[in-house]
Amino acid sequence: MDTDKLIAARFDTVLYDLDGTLIDSAKDMELAVSHVLADHGLPPVSEEDVRIFMGQGSKVTMGKAFAKYGKVLDDAALSAVTREFVRYYEADPISNTTAFAGVAEVVAHFAGQRLKQGVCTNKFEKPSRMILEHLKLMPPISDVAGADSFPVRKPDPRHILMLLERMGCDPKRAVMIGDSIHDAEAARGAGLPAVLVSWGYTARPASELGADAVIDRFDALPAALGRLAAGSR
Repeated sequence: MDTDKLIAARFDTVLYDLDGTLIDSAKDMELAVSHVLADHGLPPVSEEDVRIFMGQGSKVTMGKAFAKYGKVLDDAALSAVTREFVRYYEADPISNTTAFAGVAEVVAHFAGQRLKQGVCTNKFEKPSRMILEHLKLMPPISDVAGADSFPVRKPDPRHILMLLERMGCDPKRAVMIGDSIHDAEAARGAGLPAVLVSWGYTARPASELGADAVIDRFDALPAALGRLAAGSR
């Protein structure tokens, strides 16, 4: 059985994380974070800093950015600087953001195979949609659950499950593609297999995070899903 038929027999929905999985957004994030830091008399962060700080949502990212300079913020102050960050970021989330090599082609291929595709991200929903539409990934990606879409976010598995319910999809026929421990844990809790990319925004290598498969290039995803499908038969 060829790869497409194997995938179709096992999966009808592919969910993706966004930052570090589908897109390289670190530069635009770095600029927005550094704007806020400058407003508070602090030096900028580097793009590399931001790659490590990201993954659990804007509030955590901002907390880590201030902590880099020895500033521990209480919840009210952290919420305030997060709102400042969101204003800067939503003003321009796309200028320096690109899709990783192979993403557009794989997403288009899966659309041709009539797989449903969604994004489950800890980035806010509005800039996520702006980016996906700008990069012409939405459509064929049909829905986005951001950090503010539901009362929960990854690694809570309900983030994935509530998105699948909204999409009208069966969790037993879905797979999660991500880059971090938060994606792997959310997928595991939701009962989905997880495929992680090796180039993502994570302090720990993807190979150490307990995924069902790890890929080094995005165009290796169909083959990885085919192997997962074959192994589950």
